[in-house]
Amino acid sequence: MKRIAILVETALASGRSILAGISEYVHERDDWSVFHPTGYLGATEPGGLEQWDGDGIIARISGTRVLESVRLKNVPVVDVLGNVPACPYPIIKSDDRAIGRMAAEHFIESGHHHFAFLGLEDERWSLDREEAFLETVRHRARQTSSFHLNADEKRAGHWNENVHHMVEWLEPLPRPLGLMVASDQFGPMAMKACQRMGLLVPEEISVVGVDNDQPFCDLCRPRLSSIEPDHVKVGYEAARLLDRMISGETVSIRQVETSPLTLHRRPSTDATAVNDPTLVKALQYIRESACLGISVDAVAREAGLSRSVLQRRFQEHLGRTVGESLQATKLRRARDMLTFTELPLAEVAERSGFNYQEYLTYVFKKHLGTTPARYRANTRELARDSLT
Repeated sequence: MKRIAILVETALASGRSILAGISEYVHERDDWSVFHPTGYLGATEPGGLEQWDGDGIIARISGTRVLESVRLKNVPVVDVLGNVPACPYPIIKSDDRAIGRMAAEHFIESGHHHFAFLGLEDERWSLDREEAFLETVRHRARQTSSFHLNADEKRAGHWNENVHHMVEWLEPLPRPLGLMVASDQFGPMAMKACQRMGLLVPEEISVVGVDNDQPFCDLCRPRLSSIEPDHVKVGYEAARLLDRMISGETVSIRQVETSPLTLHRRPSTDATAVNDPTLVKALQYIRESACLGISVDAVAREAGLSRSVLQRRFQEHLGRTVGESLQATKLRRARDMLTFTELPLAEVAERSGFNYQEYLTYVFKKHLGTTPARYRANTRELARDSLT
């Protein structure tokens, strides 16, 4: 039996997904015994290795303390973070530069010219994402800016100070702004800063995070768009490599990076960058009131424009009509309720502004090629599959 220690925290989705990948490999074997020392809220406890006697270690080597703890065991090690310069062990990790490029390309496609990055000053993965993000937008950017949380500011007690500092940072930046946050855990903080400034998300600041950490994404209002790295593959490949090393195979691998899977688009980036204040006002009104049954004329009055002028500006800047924007907003609300609630279809139709279940079904068939009932069933099935 091969005795394996795993130093991977479970407080965030990234760590849990790495563990899922390791578990997938373990389930294919019958000769692994796993030791996973964790402390408060799933944080790793390198000190737990002191009394452990085993054959190999998979670790997120975040700093010198973890590095020294695994080095003292004198066994094969695979690092699944890549945070320590000149790490003596092979590294399997997410391609953080590809993650930064994906966020940048998303904002560029949305028409942004001003870009900002929120991350950490002492984490290599964050710095790599930032560097690639800024490099990718450089040819298009009229202005870029970065804000780093330091080690002390990451503590929970500094949440309000962080928001205050972010307000000071964001306030003078030009808008509309495309903001990448290095990790979804900072998404609610960024949203709170926007709220304190009275800035509209996504009309004035579009925000995208990383890890597709569902609780953090859903806590944000509006919900946070996020890039999903392939952390499961990181865990699986790390386990497979460690198995080869324990078996005595000589490996020449220094670092392998897995490409991100996709960018999950949610309302925090559901806008084309526009600097027309009347359009921003109209889009805000649509986002807040579409499900109340407002008309195109009502949107025009709110924006202070005639119906024909507003329609022309929507077509010029957004490539769609006001009516299409109203319909899309109501459809998105209906999809959210079908995914996240157990409300009857008739009530979903009423709350999303379609009024009647029959009309909701018609719109779903026209735009999504399915019925609301089948859409709900499919999303539940996908959610179950993601947990197995």
